[in-house]
Amino acid sequence: MNARTYYVSLLDAIHAAPHVIASEMRFEDIDVNECYVRGKLTLLENYTLHIAEYVVTEPVLIRVKYRYHLQTSTEQLVCRWDNVPHHPNIATFPDHRHDNHGVVHPSPAMNIPDVLDGTLLLILPAS
Repeated sequence: MNARTYYVSLLDAIHAAPHVIASEMRFEDIDVNECYVRGKLTLLENYTLHIAEYVVTEPVLIRVKYRYHLQTSTEQLVCRWDNVPHHPNIATFPDHRHDNHGVVHPSPAMNIPDVLDGTLLLILPAS
């Protein structure tokens, strides 16, 4: 898959998510198989999800750097997933998650579809 095809697949996932109200996404191709993806998604209940990825798509897809930052309408952190290598003590290093208290937790490597699923659980009240 090339970088542009990867980006289109992200847009498809974003548009299919029932809790995304609006999206402002940007794509910058570095090479046919390398890109930056950045954006902001407006979610139900006035939440915002900021997205940043640096991706290499061939020979295998690798998210070299990623950050997915969920916040409230007052810009309070709800959750952030990233792979910045600054918590070597975490079992899933370098992948980890920050909660709304600043505590760092293990996390599998994330991608936009997984984050969209995770944010749905965080923003909608349990029924």
